[in-house]
Amino acid sequence: MKTSDSIKEIYPKINSLLGEIDNEVKESLKRIKKDFSSALIEEKITFLKTICNGEGLDFSEMKEKYLNEKEKKLIKEQVENKDFSNEVLLSSVNIDGIQYFYENKEKGNVYDLKSKVVGVVKNGVPMLNN
Repeated sequence: MKTSDSIKEIYPKINSLLGEIDNEVKESLKRIKKDFSSALIEEKITFLKTICNGEGLDFSEMKEKYLNEKEKKLIKEQVENKDFSNEVLLSSVNIDGIQYFYENKEKGNVYDLKSKVVGVVKNGVPMLNN
């Protein structure tokens, strides 16, 4: 059977277009996989932080135990990109002429100048241990 010249001309164009579509689909799948992987890692980190805060565990210790190198690298990048310059970590108070620092939250710790825990915050007021 004889094929027409127009079909012979269209065939390479169709193959070329199919190749381009295939390449675009592969690139899109790579981007989707990367985005999904990043989102999953961020959720895993958030979940681990929530557990550590709720159970009073050390996040850095749990991070070393339960996260892989790629996840640890993402945490490091997040910390490097975060601006800590305006973040207030501890509040300050003067009690009997001595300066103390405290976590401004209920049951927050009160620290002396040597970073030793010397009290706790109760009802929003820093209280020293006896």
